[in-house]
Amino acid sequence: MTASFPFSDSIANTLTIYDSEAVQRIRADLGVVYTSLPKSAQELLDGVASCSPYLRRLMLRRKDALPKLFAEPLSRAVENATTLARSAAQQDDADIQMRVLRNAKDSAALSIALGDIAGAMSVMEAAEALSVFADAVVEGALASAVKRSPLESETGIAVLAMGKHGACELNYSSDIDLIVLFDPERMQITDRLEAQKHAVAVTRDLVNLLQMQTGDGYVFRTDLRLRPDPGFTAPAVSVRAAETYYEAYGQNWERMAYIKARPCAGDKEMGHAFLATLRPFVWRKYLDYAAIEDVHAVKRQMHSAKGGGEIAFEGHDIKLGRGGIREIEFYAQTQQLILGGKDEGLRQRQTLKALAALKTAEHISDDAWAILSSAYQHLRHVEHRLQMINDEQTHRLPVTEGDIQRVASFSGADSVGDFRRNLLKAFDSVAQNYDTLFEMSEAEESQPGPLVFTGVEGHPATLDTLSGMGFNRPQDVSAAIRRWHTGAMRATRTERARVLLTKLVPPLLTALAKANEPDEAFFAFEKFLSGLPSGVQVFSLLLNNIEVFDTLIRIMTISPYLGREFSKQLNLVESLLDQNWSAPLRDVNEYAKECDEIIAKAVSYEASLNAARRWAGEQKFPVTSRLAIGLIAHAEASAHYTAIANAAISALANAAAVEMEKMHGRINGDFVVIALGRLGSGEMTATSDVDLMFVYDAPSDAMSDGERSLGAVEYYTRLVRRVVTALSAATEEGALYEVDMQLRPSGKAGPAAVGLPAFRRYYEEDAWIWEVMALVKSRVIGPRNGLAIAIEDEIESILTRKRRRQEVAQAVMEMRERLATAKPGSGPWDIKNISGGLIDIAFLCQHLSLVTAFSLGRAPRPVGKAINWFAQAGELAQEETAMLQKAHALFEAVLQAGRAATGEVFSPEKAGEALCARMASVCGEESIDDAASVLIELQSKVARLFVAKLSQGCGR
Repeated sequence: MTASFPFSDSIANTLTIYDSEAVQRIRADLGVVYTSLPKSAQELLDGVASCSPYLRRLMLRRKDALPKLFAEPLSRAVENATTLARSAAQQDDADIQMRVLRNAKDSAALSIALGDIAGAMSVMEAAEALSVFADAVVEGALASAVKRSPLESETGIAVLAMGKHGACELNYSSDIDLIVLFDPERMQITDRLEAQKHAVAVTRDLVNLLQMQTGDGYVFRTDLRLRPDPGFTAPAVSVRAAETYYEAYGQNWERMAYIKARPCAGDKEMGHAFLATLRPFVWRKYLDYAAIEDVHAVKRQMHSAKGGGEIAFEGHDIKLGRGGIREIEFYAQTQQLILGGKDEGLRQRQTLKALAALKTAEHISDDAWAILSSAYQHLRHVEHRLQMINDEQTHRLPVTEGDIQRVASFSGADSVGDFRRNLLKAFDSVAQNYDTLFEMSEAEESQPGPLVFTGVEGHPATLDTLSGMGFNRPQDVSAAIRRWHTGAMRATRTERARVLLTKLVPPLLTALAKANEPDEAFFAFEKFLSGLPSGVQVFSLLLNNIEVFDTLIRIMTISPYLGREFSKQLNLVESLLDQNWSAPLRDVNEYAKECDEIIAKAVSYEASLNAARRWAGEQKFPVTSRLAIGLIAHAEASAHYTAIANAAISALANAAAVEMEKMHGRINGDFVVIALGRLGSGEMTATSDVDLMFVYDAPSDAMSDGERSLGAVEYYTRLVRRVVTALSAATEEGALYEVDMQLRPSGKAGPAAVGLPAFRRYYEEDAWIWEVMALVKSRVIGPRNGLAIAIEDEIESILTRKRRRQEVAQAVMEMRERLATAKPGSGPWDIKNISGGLIDIAFLCQHLSLVTAFSLGRAPRPVGKAINWFAQAGELAQEETAMLQKAHALFEAVLQAGRAATGEVFSPEKAGEALCARMASVCGEESIDDAASVLIELQSKVARLFVAKLSQGCGR
């Protein structure tokens, strides 16, 4: 960039006039300012105004600054703009801060554009100037945001520039890609959630300052989507969480993104330290030829999505299209990923420097370097002109003759023909070099290094490879794989399975190496293999769909329960292919109809049982897998589990009824299924059993009309047994649900099917308080008939009877003591049974429900809603409500996540690090010990409140 003499002295104007009327208008509008400028500056402004409506408007807005701009070195104008941007935080008012930033943007945009067009700076110097200005803007906006926050300084908050911003290669109308990180310790905030709250607030304010459209325009469109797991993380991510994510789930495209990353604002020392921790993630020690195949697949997808697979001219995308800028960047970055682990000289952020380093290291030819470097600068030149026309983030060439003429004139081409020929030549040369690279790479062996699993001892080179991949127990991993090859498990007993396994091991190990704990992930996969009856089907599936590996390993590492389910139901592995992890789950209202249709298609009753089991497993899998890895909340999961159970139970009850009619005919009567417990309240988990009660209504002398006629009692008793068997029997597809009927009248001693008169009589005369408590969550599943309405009315009547608080409280406390004796909680993670856990909260709500329903009506079934109900009724104080809601939400989240991960009570002692990290994150903590402390504190508060409320009810 010229720095020692006036800008006007360096103008080499090559523009031709496109719009002569625009030239006349700019001369008239600028008036004496125009005539006071040097001849070279006047010619430059004529050409710019002719081609760019945006720059014409900018020149008019800043016409008073034009004489000074051309009288001084261009570098001074850029420096003044950056200084102004950094000064925004000196203002107290947000509107004034925005105005300062936007004025700085106008100044920088005009001076850099004119310098670029005039030839006072090269296209890449202009890109660097734009990037330096972007740094200043982010610094100014961050300082302004921090100033309005409770934070004392920017310490502990680092902003990383990514993409072209990070490489100092911004295009003229580019958005900027940022990642905002925070460190509670450096912020000197002990509460991680509080630190996150402040960091997120500052980030949102930062983005608002930059991209809000005001009367003065905007500064930069800001994109935060390159942060870890952007669909499910806050705008600001803790350093610890980011490191954990990249260690466990980082993808090749994210490695590529971090080639260009650099700290641009805030706590830069922290930013540099973070990037240092990611060096092993970005720069692998071994030659990662899987990376180049991954990039090639991404590029093919991009062509498909953007329509850029063929070289064109009119409407061609010079960035993403064939032979475009992105192919040059991929050409360099792919080889950087492959070779940069061993050659630090290749670790260059800027594309031209990366190409030069590759040439110096003799990884590309002098011709390839010259062709690609020249094409890159030419395409970036045209890209800037396209965007300068209307300040639009566009990369597409125009399609109309007039618009093509404008761009050709603006680009300094002698003619449209020359402009077309030069661009097509650049596209062709880039595409040829790009294709040659991938043809070469695809001939390479796609594995990380020597992998030999023969003999009785581990191969030294293989052990080195495994260690380099991150395995801490390479000897054990090698020994296990050698056992697989010997056919030591059912899945590898056939020669075909072992041949497939040999091909499968390299991509498998590559996928395992991405896990947070590769050894743990490996042995989780081995456990999965050991449960397979045969390996050929699964090995073939995985070989043809390598992309499934990462998801499969991630799920099995966090969820041993799903690992066991994969082994039992191979169709679940196949279902991974159909998963769109970013898409929402299906509508819960769709389950019932689909289940009915599937069972209706079954060729026999036995086939319908298998169909229901297979269907339910396939429906629960996307829910459980998303819940296990934290993609959905526990409340959403429980709603789906309940809807799936509703659908399966209703469909199989109907199927059982049809089967009864085939064998014994029809009977004059109605029959309903009542759900209790978690099924009744809609709070089921991945492994919940179903609490059911069956009631029928038929004349005492009713007889079925079949050849093997039965009376009502025997008919409905057999029907209930058939329904229970349909749900709980282990067929070739396994069991569907474990059915618990102990909450029916008289419990185990009572009849399986209860007649309506007996049902009424029992709850009027014989029911214990705890049995009435069970009705608080009750719900009629179906079928919808007259009996269903009568039962709902009867339950309403039972629950809303007037009761003495003392009597109810005493019964509830006795029941809780009996449960505590029979099944005491095993620790803070036994969130259901532990004192102060979910049972205490549920019992407290059931107690309040029974003593207030006479005056308030029936309380909601779900516990969370019931707590709010009683708070509004004045039964719970504000602080009691807040504590109960917090405890209930956290306990439910722990229960749901624990069941999805283990199928039982979560135990840190039995869990690996990945699962412990997941459960800690459910509690909002970074360590499992801190999470346990949070649970213990809340359980203590709940236990004290439970005792206080029940003792108060007992009059103690």
